[in-house]
Amino acid sequence: MKETLFTEDDYREALKRFLEICDAPEDTPEAEDLEKLMYLLEVYEQENCS
Repeated sequence: MKETLFTEDDYREALKRFLEICDAPEDTPEAEDLEKLMYLLEVYEQENCS
């Protein structure tokens, strides 16, 4: 997983992964990925969407 979303393609890829694992059970690797993705998506949206 990327540490930063630089491009819209990065954002779309992260969003796709988010949707794939959005129902992940707690205490699983997918749930950890979900937390990271939510943060990355939020930062990207704050910086690039008005």
